[in-house]
Amino acid sequence: MSPARTDEPSSTGRPDIDQSGRTNSAATQILAQFKQLNGFQRSLDAFAPAVAFLLGYQLAGADAGIAAAIIAAAGLALVRLVRGDSVKVVTASVIAVFIHSLIVQFTGEGRDFFLTTVIRCIALALVFGTSLLSRRPTSWWICLKAGFEPAGEMTAERLRLHRRITGMWFANWIVHVLVLVPLYLANNVAALSLAVMVLGKPAAVALAAVSWLQIQRSRSQHTNE
Repeated sequence: MSPARTDEPSSTGRPDIDQSGRTNSAATQILAQFKQLNGFQRSLDAFAPAVAFLLGYQLAGADAGIAAAIIAAAGLALVRLVRGDSVKVVTASVIAVFIHSLIVQFTGEGRDFFLTTVIRCIALALVFGTSLLSRRPTSWWICLKAGFEPAGEMTAERLRLHRRITGMWFANWIVHVLVLVPLYLANNVAALSLAVMVLGKPAAVALAAVSWLQIQRSRSQHTNE
């Protein structure tokens, strides 16, 4: 009777484990960065005026939606100031809600509360997409202005990195355009509101976290070489 054969580990076992570990590690880091950027709080802050407008609009029309959005924005501004948020950022958020409300007041159409958002997404898609054709992708300009990238000639490695990051943001804005524009043209205010909330601040903060991690990893690899 031949001795029992001991099964050897599969040659693919280790790579699978390593790959799973790397995936879990990346997800954990992205979530940590999302929290560090106050992603959950920022998302809730962005939701409040949009939810208030939608409820007011659905219950009593455009004027009620405007009133609800302004009240929500003002109340949220007070909470954020007490919380210690930047006065400039809070003021800019309130002004944005006022601008959205003024447009609705002028046109009388609820969908126009999100008109500037739709226009901004189209413009950003064009900016990020066009920059992919150059040696200065948009993410590089942003990082340069923020001090995350040194001035001077860009290396081939940095160019690939920023084309990849800019490409992610370009895809993000294209998704916005493909979703928001048809809803706006269809005058579907409820679906448009929900889409703006889902694709808006949460997606932007999450993508910012991914972009930051890619930049940090690239720096670490360059330092270790």
